[in-house]
Amino acid sequence: MVYYRLYLMNRPEGRFVGFEEIEAPDDVEAVRAAERHCGRQPLELWCGKRKVKTFPPREDADQSDF
Repeated sequence: MVYYRLYLMNRPEGRFVGFEEIEAPDDVEAVRAAERHCGRQPLELWCGKRKVKTFPPREDADQSDF
């Protein structure tokens, strides 16, 4: 298993304000797990110093979404 961090970013500055740890066998599964957290805030998925994917905010998301 590989460890990833999914960073929650504020808008519009784009600064990190929190994170969730994700454990997955590979990038594909980590992205799938991260997609469940998509909401009104932009997210970035990282594996160590490597950025795996950026998730833009979903304007249609509920206010309570991560």
